[in-house]
Amino acid sequence: VLGVIVTLVADHVRWRRDRTERDRDTLRIAFTEYLAALSTARDAFARTEPSPDRVGKGHAAIGEHGVYAAQQQLELVAQRTLVDKAGRATLSVLDFHDAVVAGYASDSSEYVHAWRAARQARTALIDEMRIALQRT
Repeated sequence: VLGVIVTLVADHVRWRRDRTERDRDTLRIAFTEYLAALSTARDAFARTEPSPDRVGKGHAAIGEHGVYAAQQQLELVAQRTLVDKAGRATLSVLDFHDAVVAGYASDSSEYVHAWRAARQARTALIDEMRIALQRT
């Protein structure tokens, strides 16, 4: 009886460890895909030509880079605080898009402010992602 109990406990511990590792891998993949899509969009926006008629229309452009799909994946696997920070990061990249298409030069205060805000939002998100991975 003792042998059976020890085996069951060992199996349960192993199952929990495997499950925790799968959960961590799922989060890591979702985090990586979102950050990659967000960076791709931001970098593409940095090379966009000014076009004042496209101000406020970054949602379509950011969707083309897979940011919304990756963000929806995060919504399925991540905690609410992380999802909220991801939303703020997406919005900051949209603001950066608007600064670029509005025609602000890369040395203008508007461009620099939008770039820094996007970088800060991304940094805050990455910090939250690290915490989530450590908890898992």
